[in-house]
Amino acid sequence: MVRKIKPVSRQVKIQTEVARIERDRVVAADAVPRLDEFWQPAVDIFEKPGEIVVEAEMPGVSQDDVTITVQSNRVEIKGVKNESLPAGKAHYLRLEREFGRFRRLIVLPCTVVPDRARAFLGHGVLVIQLIKYQPAEAAAIDIQPPKDEE
Repeated sequence: MVRKIKPVSRQVKIQTEVARIERDRVVAADAVPRLDEFWQPAVDIFEKPGEIVVEAEMPGVSQDDVTITVQSNRVEIKGVKNESLPAGKAHYLRLEREFGRFRRLIVLPCTVVPDRARAFLGHGVLVIQLIKYQPAEAAAIDIQPPKDEE
């Protein structure tokens, strides 16, 4: 059975894709990777009571090669993954692993306390624990009589 493709359905798909691109086009300038940043680590973000946890896959990345910057509502992970060359003369048959500089900007779903963030790198996974910001409870204050000026 031969299935005919209707040109109208193709137009609708193209229009839908163009609309999606137009909608997604409005991106912060610092969220766009630079030309010298070759890859981005895969990231999982989940929420626990009182904290946000970010996990990023970074196999082969040294702790000294990663920089983490935490602001009130976003986390930036950047660094470099150095290429490990095989000893002696080798001819690659397949080369799929990513190497080079990376940068990942993550917008958080809530405000966090940057000073209380903790990060751990083990078994190729970077774990960043972020404490959610809890505003102070409202407190009633007493009105003091004015001080007598001398």
